[in-house]
Amino acid sequence: MPEAHRPEVLAEHLFRDRWRDVIAALARRFGPDRLDQIEDAVQGAFLKALDRWALEGPPGNPGGWIYRVAANALLDRVRRDGRFPSEAVMEDLVDERQQEPLWFGALADDVLRMILVCAHPSLRPRESLAITLRLVCGLGLHEIASALLLSDQAAHKLLTRSKAKLRAAAPSLDPPVGPEQARRLTRVLQLIYLLFNEGYSANTGDDLVRQDLCSEAERLLLLLLQSEAAQDSRLWALAALISFQASRLPARADPEGELLRLRDQDRRQWDARKIAQGFGCLDRAIGGEDCSRYHLEAAIAACHAAAERYEETDWQHILSLYDQLQELAPSPVVRLNRAVALAMVQGPQAALAVLEPLAQEKALANSYLLPAVQADLLSQVARPQEAARHYARAMTLTHNASVRRFLEGRMACLALA
Repeated sequence: MPEAHRPEVLAEHLFRDRWRDVIAALARRFGPDRLDQIEDAVQGAFLKALDRWALEGPPGNPGGWIYRVAANALLDRVRRDGRFPSEAVMEDLVDERQQEPLWFGALADDVLRMILVCAHPSLRPRESLAITLRLVCGLGLHEIASALLLSDQAAHKLLTRSKAKLRAAAPSLDPPVGPEQARRLTRVLQLIYLLFNEGYSANTGDDLVRQDLCSEAERLLLLLLQSEAAQDSRLWALAALISFQASRLPARADPEGELLRLRDQDRRQWDARKIAQGFGCLDRAIGGEDCSRYHLEAAIAACHAAAERYEETDWQHILSLYDQLQELAPSPVVRLNRAVALAMVQGPQAALAVLEPLAQEKALANSYLLPAVQADLLSQVARPQEAARHYARAMTLTHNASVRRFLEGRMACLALA
Protein backbone atom coordinates (compact mmCIF):
# COMPACT_ATOMS: atom_id res chain seq x y z
CA MET A 1 0.00 0.00 0.00
CA PRO A 2 1.44 3.43 -0.93
CA GLU A 3 2.46 5.50 2.10
CA ALA A 4 -0.12 8.21 1.31
CA HIS A 5 -2.95 5.61 1.35
CA ARG A 6 -2.16 4.13 4.74
CA PRO A 7 -5.13 4.80 7.09
CA GLU A 8 -3.12 6.67 9.73
CA VAL A 9 -1.34 8.82 7.11
CA LEU A 10 -4.59 9.59 5.29
CA ALA A 11 -6.37 10.48 8.54
CA GLU A 12 -3.52 12.79 9.57
CA HIS A 13 -3.57 14.49 6.17
CA LEU A 14 -7.35 14.93 6.35
CA PHE A 15 -7.08 16.35 9.87
CA ARG A 16 -4.68 19.03 8.66
CA ASP A 17 -6.52 19.71 5.42
CA ARG A 18 -10.21 19.37 6.36
CA TRP A 19 -10.48 20.16 10.08
CA ARG A 20 -11.57 23.78 9.59
CA ASP A 21 -13.95 22.89 6.74
CA VAL A 22 -15.78 20.24 8.76
CA ILE A 23 -15.95 22.48 11.86
CA ALA A 24 -17.26 25.41 9.79
CA ALA A 25 -19.84 23.29 7.91
CA LEU A 26 -21.18 21.73 11.12
CA ALA A 27 -21.29 25.11 12.88
CA ARG A 28 -23.49 26.42 10.07
CA ARG A 29 -25.86 23.47 10.48
CA PHE A 30 -25.91 23.08 14.26
CA GLY A 31 -25.12 26.61 15.40
CA PRO A 32 -21.95 28.14 16.89
CA ASP A 33 -23.27 27.71 20.44
CA ARG A 34 -22.46 23.99 20.05
CA LEU A 35 -18.79 24.45 19.18
CA ASP A 36 -17.62 22.26 22.05
CA GLN A 37 -19.88 19.43 20.90
CA ILE A 38 -18.85 19.97 17.28
CA GLU A 39 -15.17 19.77 18.16
CA ASP A 40 -15.75 16.57 20.17
CA ALA A 41 -17.72 15.02 17.31
CA VAL A 42 -15.05 15.82 14.71
CA GLN A 43 -12.27 14.49 16.95
CA GLY A 44 -14.34 11.34 17.51
CA ALA A 45 -14.83 10.90 13.77
CA PHE A 46 -11.08 11.00 13.16
CA LEU A 47 -10.50 8.45 15.94
CA LYS A 48 -13.14 6.16 14.40
CA ALA A 49 -11.46 6.58 11.04
CA LEU A 50 -8.20 5.20 12.41
CA ASP A 51 -9.93 2.08 13.73
CA ARG A 52 -12.40 1.50 10.89
CA TRP A 53 -10.06 2.23 7.99
CA ALA A 54 -7.37 -0.03 9.45
CA LEU A 55 -9.84 -2.94 9.17
CA GLU A 56 -11.85 -2.03 6.08
CA GLY A 57 -9.57 0.31 4.20
CA PRO A 58 -10.31 4.00 3.57
CA PRO A 59 -13.60 4.87 1.80
CA GLY A 60 -13.74 6.38 -1.65
CA ASN A 61 -14.57 9.78 -0.21
CA PRO A 62 -12.71 10.00 3.13
CA GLY A 63 -13.54 13.68 3.68
CA GLY A 64 -17.24 12.98 3.28
CA TRP A 65 -16.94 10.00 5.63
CA ILE A 66 -15.45 12.22 8.37
CA TYR A 67 -18.19 14.80 7.90
CA ARG A 68 -20.97 12.22 7.93
CA VAL A 69 -19.77 10.42 11.06
CA ALA A 70 -19.39 13.72 12.95
CA ALA A 71 -22.79 14.99 11.75
CA ASN A 72 -24.51 11.75 12.76
CA ALA A 73 -22.97 11.88 16.22
CA LEU A 74 -24.16 15.47 16.64
CA LEU A 75 -27.63 14.66 15.35
CA ASP A 76 -27.95 11.85 17.90
CA ARG A 77 -26.79 14.18 20.63
CA VAL A 78 -29.22 17.01 19.87
CA ARG A 79 -32.06 14.51 19.82
CA ARG A 80 -31.04 13.23 23.25
CA ASP A 81 -30.74 16.63 24.87
CA GLY A 82 -33.81 18.08 23.12
CA ARG A 83 -32.06 21.28 21.99
CA PHE A 84 -32.74 21.13 18.28
CA PRO A 85 -31.48 23.41 15.53
CA SER A 86 -34.11 24.98 13.31
CA GLU A 87 -36.67 22.65 11.70
CA ALA A 88 -35.24 23.27 8.23
CA VAL A 89 -31.75 22.39 9.38
CA MET A 90 -33.02 19.21 11.07
CA GLU A 91 -34.74 18.16 7.85
CA ASP A 92 -31.53 18.73 5.88
CA LEU A 93 -29.56 16.68 8.39
CA VAL A 94 -32.02 13.80 8.33
CA ASP A 95 -32.06 13.85 4.51
CA GLU A 96 -28.24 13.82 4.44
CA ARG A 97 -28.20 10.85 6.78
CA GLN A 98 -30.15 8.75 4.29
CA GLN A 99 -27.73 9.47 1.45
CA GLU A 100 -24.41 7.95 0.52
CA PRO A 101 -21.56 9.78 2.30
CA LEU A 102 -20.66 12.76 0.16
CA TRP A 103 -18.21 15.52 0.90
CA PHE A 104 -20.27 18.49 2.07
CA GLY A 105 -17.17 20.71 2.05
CA ALA A 106 -17.73 24.10 3.60
CA LEU A 107 -17.77 26.96 1.16
CA ALA A 108 -15.30 29.77 1.64
CA ASP A 109 -18.12 31.79 3.21
CA ASP A 110 -18.54 29.14 5.92
CA VAL A 111 -14.90 29.39 6.94
CA LEU A 112 -14.97 33.19 6.87
CA ARG A 113 -18.05 33.17 9.11
CA MET A 114 -16.33 30.77 11.48
CA ILE A 115 -13.26 33.00 11.67
CA LEU A 116 -15.41 36.04 12.42
CA VAL A 117 -17.33 34.12 15.10
CA CYS A 118 -14.04 33.33 16.82
CA ALA A 119 -13.25 37.06 16.71
CA HIS A 120 -16.45 37.84 18.66
CA PRO A 121 -16.24 41.00 20.82
CA SER A 122 -17.12 39.04 23.97
CA LEU A 123 -13.63 37.54 23.77
CA ARG A 124 -10.43 39.32 24.66
CA PRO A 125 -7.86 39.40 21.82
CA ARG A 126 -5.76 36.56 23.22
CA GLU A 127 -8.88 34.46 23.87
CA SER A 128 -9.97 35.05 20.30
CA LEU A 129 -6.58 34.01 18.97
CA ALA A 130 -6.48 30.86 21.09
CA ILE A 131 -9.91 29.60 20.07
CA THR A 132 -9.29 30.36 16.41
CA LEU A 133 -5.99 28.50 16.46
CA ARG A 134 -7.86 25.51 17.89
CA LEU A 135 -11.18 25.49 16.03
CA VAL A 136 -10.19 26.95 12.67
CA CYS A 137 -6.60 25.76 12.36
CA GLY A 138 -6.66 22.57 14.41
CA LEU A 139 -3.51 23.33 16.42
CA GLY A 140 -2.86 21.17 19.46
CA LEU A 141 -2.56 22.47 23.00
CA HIS A 142 1.24 22.61 23.07
CA GLU A 143 1.36 24.35 19.68
CA ILE A 144 -1.08 26.99 20.90
CA ALA A 145 0.90 27.41 24.12
CA SER A 146 4.11 27.92 22.15
CA ALA A 147 2.51 30.34 19.70
CA LEU A 148 1.14 32.45 22.57
CA LEU A 149 4.27 32.06 24.74
CA LEU A 150 2.29 30.33 27.50
CA SER A 151 2.69 27.16 29.53
CA ASP A 152 0.51 24.22 28.48
CA GLN A 153 -1.56 24.62 31.66
CA ALA A 154 -2.14 28.32 31.04
CA ALA A 155 -3.10 27.63 27.42
CA HIS A 156 -5.60 24.97 28.54
CA LYS A 157 -7.25 27.42 30.95
CA LEU A 158 -7.32 30.08 28.26
CA LEU A 159 -9.04 27.74 25.78
CA THR A 160 -11.58 26.55 28.37
CA ARG A 161 -12.44 30.11 29.33
CA SER A 162 -12.65 31.22 25.69
CA LYS A 163 -15.05 28.45 24.72
CA ALA A 164 -17.26 29.12 27.73
CA LYS A 165 -17.48 32.83 26.92
CA LEU A 166 -18.23 32.17 23.28
CA ARG A 167 -20.92 29.64 24.20
CA ALA A 168 -22.54 32.13 26.57
CA ALA A 169 -22.49 34.85 23.91
CA ALA A 170 -24.40 32.59 21.48
CA PRO A 171 -22.93 34.42 18.48
CA SER A 172 -24.68 34.71 15.15
CA LEU A 173 -23.11 33.36 11.98
CA ASP A 174 -24.29 36.47 10.12
CA PRO A 175 -21.27 38.55 9.06
CA PRO A 176 -20.81 41.74 11.13
CA VAL A 177 -21.14 45.10 9.41
CA GLY A 178 -19.73 48.59 9.87
CA PRO A 179 -17.26 49.33 12.68
CA GLU A 180 -17.76 45.87 14.18
CA GLN A 181 -16.51 44.28 10.96
CA ALA A 182 -13.29 46.35 11.15
CA ARG A 183 -12.75 45.39 14.81
CA ARG A 184 -13.14 41.71 14.06
CA LEU A 185 -10.89 41.98 11.02
CA THR A 186 -8.17 43.34 13.32
CA ARG A 187 -8.24 40.11 15.31
CA VAL A 188 -8.36 37.95 12.20
CA LEU A 189 -5.24 39.68 10.87
CA GLN A 190 -3.53 39.02 14.21
CA LEU A 191 -4.41 35.36 13.87
CA ILE A 192 -3.00 35.02 10.36
CA TYR A 193 0.15 36.89 11.40
CA LEU A 194 0.65 34.62 14.41
CA LEU A 195 -0.14 31.47 12.45
CA PHE A 196 2.39 32.25 9.73
CA ASN A 197 5.06 33.13 12.28
CA GLU A 198 4.54 29.80 14.08
CA GLY A 199 5.00 28.00 10.76
CA TYR A 200 7.97 30.15 9.70
CA SER A 201 9.85 29.39 12.93
CA ALA A 202 8.15 26.36 14.42
CA ASN A 203 8.27 26.39 18.21
CA THR A 204 7.93 22.61 18.48
CA GLY A 205 8.96 19.46 16.63
CA ASP A 206 11.97 18.40 14.61
CA ASP A 207 11.55 20.72 11.62
CA LEU A 208 12.55 24.36 11.50
CA VAL A 209 9.60 25.25 9.26
CA ARG A 210 6.02 23.98 9.41
CA GLN A 211 4.93 24.46 5.84
CA ASP A 212 1.38 23.33 6.69
CA LEU A 213 0.89 26.30 9.04
CA CYS A 214 2.44 28.76 6.58
CA SER A 215 0.16 27.43 3.84
CA GLU A 216 -2.87 27.63 6.15
CA ALA A 217 -2.09 31.29 6.89
CA GLU A 218 -1.75 32.01 3.18
CA ARG A 219 -5.07 30.24 2.47
CA LEU A 220 -6.90 32.29 5.10
CA LEU A 221 -5.31 35.42 3.69
CA LEU A 222 -6.46 34.53 0.19
CA LEU A 223 -10.02 34.04 1.45
CA LEU A 224 -9.97 37.56 2.88
CA LEU A 225 -8.39 39.07 -0.24
CA GLN A 226 -11.32 37.66 -2.25
CA SER A 227 -13.89 39.15 0.13
CA GLU A 228 -15.09 42.66 0.96
CA ALA A 229 -12.29 42.86 3.54
CA ALA A 230 -9.88 43.52 0.66
CA GLN A 231 -10.81 47.20 0.92
CA ASP A 232 -8.76 47.40 4.12
CA SER A 233 -5.14 48.38 3.38
CA ARG A 234 -3.90 46.42 6.41
CA LEU A 235 -4.85 43.23 4.62
CA TRP A 236 -2.65 44.10 1.65
CA ALA A 237 0.18 45.09 3.97
CA LEU A 238 -0.03 41.73 5.74
CA ALA A 239 -0.16 39.98 2.35
CA ALA A 240 3.03 41.82 1.38
CA LEU A 241 4.75 40.88 4.64
CA ILE A 242 3.83 37.20 4.34
CA SER A 243 4.85 37.11 0.67
CA PHE A 244 8.30 38.50 1.50
CA GLN A 245 8.74 36.11 4.42
CA ALA A 246 7.48 33.11 2.45
CA SER A 247 9.97 33.91 -0.32
CA ARG A 248 12.81 33.04 2.09
CA LEU A 249 11.43 29.67 3.23
CA PRO A 250 13.44 27.59 0.70
CA ALA A 251 16.69 29.10 2.00
CA ARG A 252 16.09 29.00 5.75
CA ALA A 253 17.71 25.60 6.20
CA ASP A 254 20.59 23.72 4.61
CA PRO A 255 20.08 20.36 2.82
CA GLU A 256 20.29 18.58 6.19
CA GLY A 257 17.51 20.77 7.61
CA GLU A 258 19.82 22.85 9.82
CA LEU A 259 18.95 26.49 10.50
CA LEU A 260 20.73 29.13 8.43
CA ARG A 261 20.91 32.71 9.64
CA LEU A 262 19.82 35.47 7.28
CA ARG A 263 23.47 36.38 6.63
CA ASP A 264 24.26 32.78 5.63
CA GLN A 265 21.32 32.14 3.30
CA ASP A 266 21.80 31.64 -0.44
CA ARG A 267 19.63 34.43 -1.80
CA ARG A 268 19.49 32.74 -5.17
CA GLN A 269 17.08 30.30 -3.50
CA TRP A 270 14.68 33.06 -2.51
CA ASP A 271 11.41 32.81 -4.44
CA ALA A 272 11.48 35.68 -6.95
CA ARG A 273 7.78 35.27 -7.74
CA LYS A 274 6.77 35.75 -4.10
CA ILE A 275 9.11 38.74 -3.79
CA ALA A 276 7.46 40.38 -6.79
CA GLN A 277 4.08 39.51 -5.29
CA GLY A 278 5.17 41.16 -2.06
CA PHE A 279 6.12 44.40 -3.76
CA GLY A 280 2.82 44.40 -5.66
CA CYS A 281 0.82 43.95 -2.44
CA LEU A 282 2.89 46.63 -0.73
CA ASP A 283 2.07 49.06 -3.53
CA ARG A 284 -1.65 48.36 -2.94
CA ALA A 285 -1.20 48.79 0.82
CA ILE A 286 0.45 52.21 0.69
CA GLY A 287 -2.13 53.67 -1.66
CA GLY A 288 -4.08 55.21 1.24
CA GLU A 289 -3.28 57.22 4.33
CA ASP A 290 -3.39 54.31 6.82
CA CYS A 291 -0.20 53.03 8.40
CA SER A 292 -0.36 49.91 10.55
CA ARG A 293 2.24 47.64 12.10
CA TYR A 294 1.82 45.42 9.03
CA HIS A 295 2.76 48.32 6.73
CA LEU A 296 5.96 48.93 8.69
CA GLU A 297 6.90 45.26 9.05
CA ALA A 298 6.28 44.74 5.34
CA ALA A 299 8.55 47.72 4.59
CA ILE A 300 11.27 46.15 6.77
CA ALA A 301 10.89 42.83 4.94
CA ALA A 302 11.05 44.71 1.63
CA CYS A 303 14.45 46.11 2.63
CA HIS A 304 15.78 42.60 3.06
CA ALA A 305 14.18 41.45 -0.20
CA ALA A 306 15.69 44.37 -2.13
CA ALA A 307 19.26 43.64 -1.00
CA GLU A 308 21.07 41.32 -3.40
CA ARG A 309 23.67 40.54 -0.72
CA TYR A 310 23.48 40.64 3.08
CA GLU A 311 26.19 43.30 3.14
CA GLU A 312 24.02 45.59 1.00
CA THR A 313 21.12 45.61 3.49
CA ASP A 314 20.01 49.15 4.37
CA TRP A 315 20.18 48.69 8.15
CA GLN A 316 19.91 52.43 8.79
CA HIS A 317 16.51 52.51 7.07
CA ILE A 318 15.46 49.32 8.84
CA LEU A 319 16.37 50.88 12.19
CA SER A 320 14.31 53.95 11.27
CA LEU A 321 11.34 51.73 10.45
CA TYR A 322 11.70 49.91 13.79
CA ASP A 323 11.71 53.30 15.53
CA GLN A 324 8.37 54.07 13.86
CA LEU A 325 7.04 50.60 14.72
CA GLN A 326 8.00 51.07 18.36
CA GLU A 327 6.05 54.33 18.39
CA LEU A 328 3.01 52.82 16.69
CA ALA A 329 2.86 49.35 18.28
CA PRO A 330 5.34 49.08 21.16
CA SER A 331 6.14 45.60 22.43
CA PRO A 332 9.09 43.66 23.87
CA VAL A 333 9.41 41.70 20.60
CA VAL A 334 9.66 44.93 18.59
CA ARG A 335 12.34 46.19 20.99
CA LEU A 336 14.23 42.92 20.59
CA ASN A 337 14.16 43.11 16.79
CA ARG A 338 15.09 46.78 16.87
CA ALA A 339 18.14 45.91 18.97
CA VAL A 340 19.34 43.56 16.23
CA ALA A 341 19.14 46.41 13.71
CA LEU A 342 20.80 48.75 16.21
CA ALA A 343 23.73 46.34 16.51
CA MET A 344 24.21 46.49 12.74
CA VAL A 345 24.23 50.29 12.79
CA GLN A 346 25.93 51.21 16.08
CA GLY A 347 27.61 47.98 17.12
CA PRO A 348 26.88 45.09 19.52
CA GLN A 349 27.68 47.02 22.71
CA ALA A 350 24.91 49.54 22.03
CA ALA A 351 22.45 46.71 21.40
CA LEU A 352 23.41 44.86 24.61
CA ALA A 353 22.61 47.95 26.67
CA VAL A 354 19.14 48.10 25.09
CA LEU A 355 18.49 44.39 25.61
CA GLU A 356 19.31 44.19 29.31
CA PRO A 357 15.96 45.61 30.56
CA LEU A 358 14.06 43.13 28.34
CA ALA A 359 15.06 40.28 30.64
CA GLN A 360 12.32 41.47 33.02
CA GLU A 361 9.57 41.32 30.38
CA LYS A 362 7.08 38.51 31.01
CA ALA A 363 6.22 38.33 27.31
CA LEU A 364 9.73 37.01 26.59
CA ALA A 365 10.09 34.78 29.66
CA ASN A 366 9.29 31.59 27.73
CA SER A 367 11.07 32.54 24.50
CA TYR A 368 14.58 31.48 23.53
CA LEU A 369 15.01 34.51 21.26
CA LEU A 370 16.23 37.04 23.85
CA PRO A 371 19.03 34.89 25.36
CA ALA A 372 20.01 33.71 21.87
CA VAL A 373 20.41 37.28 20.61
CA GLN A 374 22.25 38.28 23.78
CA ALA A 375 24.61 35.32 23.38
CA ASP A 376 25.39 36.26 19.79
CA LEU A 377 26.15 39.86 20.72
CA LEU A 378 28.26 38.84 23.73
CA SER A 379 30.34 36.57 21.49
CA GLN A 380 30.97 39.55 19.21
CA VAL A 381 32.44 41.60 22.09
CA ALA A 382 34.67 38.74 23.27
CA ARG A 383 32.71 37.70 26.36
CA PRO A 384 32.50 33.95 25.66
CA GLN A 385 31.63 32.74 29.17
CA GLU A 386 28.61 35.02 29.39
CA ALA A 387 27.64 34.10 25.84
CA ALA A 388 27.80 30.40 26.75
CA ARG A 389 25.45 30.93 29.72
CA HIS A 390 22.92 32.67 27.49
CA TYR A 391 23.14 29.97 24.81
CA ALA A 392 22.57 27.35 27.52
CA ARG A 393 19.47 29.20 28.73
CA ALA A 394 18.16 29.58 25.17
CA MET A 395 18.49 25.82 24.68
CA THR A 396 16.29 25.16 27.71
CA LEU A 397 13.56 27.41 26.28
CA THR A 398 13.23 26.03 22.75
CA HIS A 399 11.14 22.96 21.94
CA ASN A 400 12.37 22.82 18.34
CA ALA A 401 15.09 20.27 17.64
CA SER A 402 16.54 22.19 14.68
CA VAL A 403 16.85 25.41 16.69
CA ARG A 404 18.44 23.52 19.58
CA ARG A 405 21.05 22.01 17.28
CA PHE A 406 21.80 25.46 15.87
CA LEU A 407 22.28 26.88 19.36
CA GLU A 408 24.50 23.95 20.31
CA GLY A 409 26.60 24.62 17.24
CA ARG A 410 26.97 28.30 18.08
CA MET A 411 27.94 27.40 21.64
CA ALA A 412 30.55 24.94 20.37
CA CYS A 413 32.07 27.70 18.23
CA LEU A 414 32.75 29.71 21.41
CA ALA A 415 35.12 26.99 22.64
CA LEU A 416 37.02 27.08 19.34
CA ALA A 417 37.40 30.85 19.26
